[in-house]
Order: sequence, then C-alpha cells, then structure tokens
Amino acid sequence: MRNKSILIVIVMVSSSLAGCTSDNSEGDLSARYQEGYDAGYADAYDASYDGVAQHHYNEGWDDGWEIANSESQAEITEMQAEITEMQAEITEMEGMASMVDVFRTNLSGRSLSGLNLSDVSLTNAILRSVNFSNTNLSGANLTGADLQFAILNHTDLRGAVLTGVKTGGVIECETSLLPSTYFCVENVLVGIGVDLSGVDLSGLDLNQMNFHDGTYFGTNFTQGVLYGAYFYGANLENAVFDGADLNGAYFTYGGRLTNASLVDANLRYAHFFKADLTGANLTGADLTEADLRQANLNNVIWRDTICPDGTVSDEHGGTCAGNLIEPNQYPDE
Repeated sequence: MRNKSILIVIVMVSSSLAGCTSDNSEGDLSARYQEGYDAGYADAYDASYDGVAQHHYNEGWDDGWEIANSESQAEITEMQAEITEMQAEITEMEGMASMVDVFRTNLSGRSLSGLNLSDVSLTNAILRSVNFSNTNLSGANLTGADLQFAILNHTDLRGAVLTGVKTGGVIECETSLLPSTYFCVENVLVGIGVDLSGVDLSGLDLNQMNFHDGTYFGTNFTQGVLYGAYFYGANLENAVFDGADLNGAYFTYGGRLTNASLVDANLRYAHFFKADLTGANLTGADLTEADLRQANLNNVIWRDTICPDGTVSDEHGGTCAGNLIEPNQYPDE
C-alpha cells in the first residue's frame, strides 16, 4: 500500500515536468528573443533620435536662423544707412528753411530749384541769388527775407507772406505765380509791404501800383510814372521823386515822406491827408488841388512851389502853409 502511494506521486511530478517542457519549446524561446531584440532596438533608435538627431536638428535650426538673421541684419543696416542719409538731408533742409527767425539763415547762391517748399518758414532768411526756378513757395512765410537777385522763373508764390521782403533785382519774376496785388516790373517785385530801400526804380511805369505799408528808404523814383499809386502808411524817408508823375497818388494815413525829395514832381490832386512831410523838398513841385489837410509840414522846403490853391510859394514868403485848401472832392480819408 505504501509503495503504491509513492508511485502516484512520482507520476504526478513527471506529468508536471512534462507540461513545463512543452511550454518552453525552441520556437517559443526564439519568438521571445526576437521580441526582446526588437524592443531593445526600438529603445536604442528612440534614444538615438532623441539625442543625436535632435542635436543635429537643433544645430541646423540654429545655423538657418543665423543665416536668415544675418541677411535680415544686412538689409536693416542698409535701410538704416539710407534713413540716416535722408535724415541728414532733412536736417540740412530744416537748417535752410526753419528757425530762420532766430538765426538769419544764409542760403545765398544756393539752388533750390524744383523743390516743394510750400508753407515753409523762411523768415529773415538771406536768399540773395538763390535759384527758385519751378519751386513751390505757395503759402511760405518770407517775412523780412532778402530775395534780391533771386531767380523766380515759374516760381509759385501764391499765398506767400512777403511783408518786409527785399525784392529788388529779382530775375524772371514775370513768369512767377504771384499773390494778388503783387506785380513784377523790370525785375522788381512790387506789392504790399515789400522793402525796396535803396533800389533804383527811376523812369519805371508804376502807375496805380500798390506800395502801401512798404519800406522805400532812399528809393529812387526819379522820373517815374506813379499816378494813382498807393503809398498808404509807407516809409518813404529820403526817397527821391524828382520829376516823377504822382498825379492823384495816395500818401495818406501815416505815409512818411521825411526828408524826401519831390523836386519838380507832379503832385496835382495827390492825397497827403495826415502824411508826414517833415523836411521834404518841394522845390518846383506842382501841388494844385492836392490835399494836405492835417499833414506834418515842419521844415518843408517851399521854393517856386505851386500851392494847392494855385498860387506860388514865393508869393507868400516862401511857403504854402497858409494856402492849403479843403477840397470838397476829398472827404476825410
């Protein structure tokens, strides 16, 4: 009985060992080996990609970025150089066309031909002999500027402020576009408020021209044709009108003829209401029907002068001061 039990146990153990041998056959072991190999290779590949490949990728990206950045930087540098050059030009123009009311910018002889300088401020600038051909100066502020001998060929000056501008000897101004009431006559720009001090305008036909509020200190109007011209409030100190035709001209309301010479001038029907004639020389002048009411006649030289009432100064002790008239045709002006 005992021997039988031992035999049963041995049979059971052998069966178990036989099952184990079946599960670990050569085919199964090979399959498991391949599976492990594949898994290890994949891990190695992943490690390679994550390390080496990523390194090369990053390196390529960095190189590409460096090249692109270098090219962009070169373009930026070139653009900055162009901008710097433009800024230098702008600065130069600003130096020419601004702050001139503080610093008298001297642009004498420069060429500003064809530029658009509309609304620019050139206050008090020295612009002698500047070439403004085909330049747009519309709306520009030229107050007090010296434009003498400037070239104004087809220059646009419409709306420009020309108060106190020296305009003698300008060239080709007859082709310019000028503000209303301004005219170009024999290379002289004539109009409201201009400064023609010392300029020779002798013999010119300037009849009915508008000179009011201008400055004509020592200007030579000898033998000029100026009948009906307007000199309201103009400074004509030391101006010379010898032999000029000033028939019906207006010197009213502050016209200053201090020490002016009007020898042999035709002043018939001229208007001197409230004008200052202190020290003026009226030798041989014809003042028939002229309006001298409230004019300052201190130290006027009356010699062979035809007085407003038609008499001669020499007949009244060398003066016309007592022979003025109040013509009905001249109400208070």
